[in-house]
Amino acid sequence: MYEIIAILEDDPGRIQAMEKRLKESFPDYSSIFFNNAPDIIAWLKGHLHECLLLSLDHDLGPSWERSGQLFDPGIGRDVVDYLITQLPQCPIILHTSNSDAEIGMEMSLKGANWHYERVIPNHSLDAMDSWDWIDSNWADTLKRLIQSRGKNSSNSLNERLKDKCHQADPHTKPSSRMIIVLDDTPEAQNLISDRLGEVFPGWSCGVFKNSLELMAWVSRNTPQFNRLNRAKTIVILENNKKRIERMRHHLEQMFPNECLLFFDNAPELLSWLKVHFKKCFLISLNYDLGPSWTRQDKGFDPGDGREVVDYLATQTPLCPLIFHTSNKEAEIGMEMGLIETHWIFERVTASPDLKWIEKTWLPLVSLLLKPIDHTQLSESDIPSTHARWELFNHFALTFNGYESWESVEECIKIGDRCTKDYKKKQILPQSFQELRTALLMARNHWRRHNMEPDDEGMSYIQAIAQRLRDKVRAQHQE
Repeated sequence: MYEIIAILEDDPGRIQAMEKRLKESFPDYSSIFFNNAPDIIAWLKGHLHECLLLSLDHDLGPSWERSGQLFDPGIGRDVVDYLITQLPQCPIILHTSNSDAEIGMEMSLKGANWHYERVIPNHSLDAMDSWDWIDSNWADTLKRLIQSRGKNSSNSLNERLKDKCHQADPHTKPSSRMIIVLDDTPEAQNLISDRLGEVFPGWSCGVFKNSLELMAWVSRNTPQFNRLNRAKTIVILENNKKRIERMRHHLEQMFPNECLLFFDNAPELLSWLKVHFKKCFLISLNYDLGPSWTRQDKGFDPGDGREVVDYLATQTPLCPLIFHTSNKEAEIGMEMGLIETHWIFERVTASPDLKWIEKTWLPLVSLLLKPIDHTQLSESDIPSTHARWELFNHFALTFNGYESWESVEECIKIGDRCTKDYKKKQILPQSFQELRTALLMARNHWRRHNMEPDDEGMSYIQAIAQRLRDKVRAQHQE
């Protein structure tokens, strides 16, 4: 049974204040303190499964003498590096004032699906009220996490299995967020009920006692697996935790059948793209990814969004791009990196309040990923002759020309021909497909150069819109 609160902290004053708070507020649980990383790691190797919660500091002071030898106490990151090799089993509090190091600990834990929260200590350890954060923020966070853990663990084993993980049966269907376990031991059942549901909320789980069960289930669901294998991926480069949570929440509702991938640094995204580029459904890039952090005892540079753009500029356009950043100068630089390409991109200006996600980013994602079929077009979808350029710009994006022609080159060829025909003879194509291709290619020309159309260009765009409107009206009359 897990009932131990393990704490990594080297400051005697903090330890005393934490011990007092634990005895007063959490008398039913045992606690153990460590002032160095090697000792807590050695202890965790035999007792991690007993932990109710971990609380980790990062800076543990200089080396000292122990048993006649110089002893290096290590840092909190050493403990994190051990934990990410293990299955997540309890929540973690990061109580450190070293913000740069804390970010590195966060990123590692997030990548391994551990649940963590941060508590920021007072900056001055010599202040009279330097332990107030222990009695307030730290104790409150501890209480909330323990209560949450208790609620999740209060049901019987069968109830927890039912609530958290769907047992494998003829009705269990594969999903893009699924864990498959092949094990016939009771320990595996306990592990699934107590841990996986907490670490991966919302994921389905199939538990199989033997390989025959698993093979039969896979055989029954082969069509579903094939569909998942064909699923496209929405890829997002973003390092802000709150942005990621909000984006993920909305995207899972809007596109339940698509895969979502978030990267907090450019090198890892680039590595993924070099293998899985053809699976991309949409790519949304931030530019600023924060300062370097420590990873495996080495400095790690997260790079920036421009590095991803430089790679994409060497590839044939496959999906739309969104630049979501508050760094306008950098965003213009990313756009300029694609000026000689045929990538379809649009920008969203990010702001600290996160309202931009619902107000501008999500509508743009929906616009790009939910095109309007020719048969579904209405006159209200098409901007009026005297509409603002912004409306023509967005309407053009409701047609996926590259996919429609199954070739970027063919789409560009059609667009160029339509432009030349109109300039020389004032002739426009007759089909919906060619008209919308002409509009998309005209839009791309002006958007890549970050300019609004001149009079000649706008006249061409307005003529296409009017022809589309006439065709829609005729189509409805029929």
